[in-house]
Amino acid sequence: MSERNVFLRGALILAVAGILSKIMGSVYTIFLQNMIGDRGLGLYQMAYPIYSTLLILSTAGFPVAVSKFVAERVAIGDYRGAKKVFRIAAGLLLASGAACFLLLWWGAEWFAQVAGDPDAIYAIRAVAPALLVVPVMAAVRGYFQGWQVMEPTAVSQVVEQFARVGTIIIASWLLLRWGYGEEWAAAGAAFGAVTGACVSFVLLWGYIWKKRQLFRHDVRMPNKVPSERNRTVVKKLFYYAIPVSLGAMVVPLMNNVDVITVVNLLKQAGYSQDQATELFGLLSGRAFKLMMLPTTIATAIGAALMPAIASALAVRDMRAARNRMELAMRMTVLIALPASIGLLLLAGPIDIMLFKDAEGVSAIRAISFATLFSSVQLTTSAILQGMGFVYMPVRNLLIGGVCKFTFNLLLVPLWGIEGAAVSTMVSFFVAAVLNLWDVYRHSGVPFDTSLLFWRPLAASFLLGVAVYVALREGLPHFLHSALSERLAFACFTLTAICIAAFVYGLALLASGSLTREDIHSLPRIGPQLASILAKIGLVR
Repeated sequence: MSERNVFLRGALILAVAGILSKIMGSVYTIFLQNMIGDRGLGLYQMAYPIYSTLLILSTAGFPVAVSKFVAERVAIGDYRGAKKVFRIAAGLLLASGAACFLLLWWGAEWFAQVAGDPDAIYAIRAVAPALLVVPVMAAVRGYFQGWQVMEPTAVSQVVEQFARVGTIIIASWLLLRWGYGEEWAAAGAAFGAVTGACVSFVLLWGYIWKKRQLFRHDVRMPNKVPSERNRTVVKKLFYYAIPVSLGAMVVPLMNNVDVITVVNLLKQAGYSQDQATELFGLLSGRAFKLMMLPTTIATAIGAALMPAIASALAVRDMRAARNRMELAMRMTVLIALPASIGLLLLAGPIDIMLFKDAEGVSAIRAISFATLFSSVQLTTSAILQGMGFVYMPVRNLLIGGVCKFTFNLLLVPLWGIEGAAVSTMVSFFVAAVLNLWDVYRHSGVPFDTSLLFWRPLAASFLLGVAVYVALREGLPHFLHSALSERLAFACFTLTAICIAAFVYGLALLASGSLTREDIHSLPRIGPQLASILAKIGLVR
């Protein structure tokens, strides 16, 4: 399999797993919101950003560092060194996870007070034990990714989410049925992170046994170069992991900006405690969830891109590294740009389809283009980190975080949760533009702006026209059918998405945004699909 195919295959595997996980995440959000209401969902969403922040602190960027250094060691033939990187990282992550668990458990009351609702303490404590499992599990995933073996990460992510969603739905339903309040139902839902992590960890042990030659001495993989000392490995891990951790922590810190400011600013504007928490649930449980769904693709591209760039640079193959950067950026824009436009135009039908009413439409529309900017920021961060410029994405995202905080203070009192949504979009836009400038300065990659931006924009315009026509002509037909209102909106939304995707795909092929080489590189179906499209004249 060619290097290009290996990269695309890894990205596709992780992307499919991420999409499945996000879909399940959207499904549980729907059921959870329907069961415990927007206030209960708000309590649940108050716990998760705090947990996510401590999870990133406990992992300290080590999974990304593990994948990078393992890829470099494997590229030069230091197989023993690759295993040493994993063993050291796993031990450090076990210790840091235990420390963060104790901090979250014993500090739950203070965290709940800071979030603005003391009832969030139950959900915060319920999610804390996951910190004992997830960090070590992340080290295992990072090690497999360093070998560019993506299946363990992908399958374990899906299984983890499946177990988590099952726990969320069953635990919250049982607690409500037994007479407990919405704060306890939110805690039962938060405990899903613990059960999901445990089930996934057991599955990963199965992969470790199956791929055991990667974890122990194997005569079939003799070392070609001497291994580094333990102290050197630890220094390298910390040198690389700390800035990566800081960069990864900024995103949940942005969420924590909303946790800390939105509810309190709304209460200062005259909303009651319940109203403010309910509005926060609309923002975090609807708008932000929908905005983050398409960014799963960029996350997968970044996870596959990091070791791919590192391994190419380790053997000084600059041409391969640049090709992977260009391909990753194009794939990101081709997916994120139409997703943003579709979310903007279909915000109403999607909100009703998923959440029964259209209360979150304004916030969803206001945050829609954050999908594009966040995706570009994620991919460019992976490029910079793979090149070794680990502090630049941190700096740029911190600048975006400052913009987020500032615009929250300015816009939330004026526009409510729509102001918080706009500030999120502005913060990711700033970080993405700064990242792009740094990639241009340091990589020397001559990005083709026509191929990267203008052609996808033209294709996305045709997609927008198709959605607009569907809204004007198709939606009234569905609403006047015999279906219930929610089912009618669901049928219309799915139909509109399929039509828009078909129009967008044809436009990409007609404009040359997708080349025959791109399609041929797709795993399994690529060669046959490229041949078929060439025969009918859609690609050259």
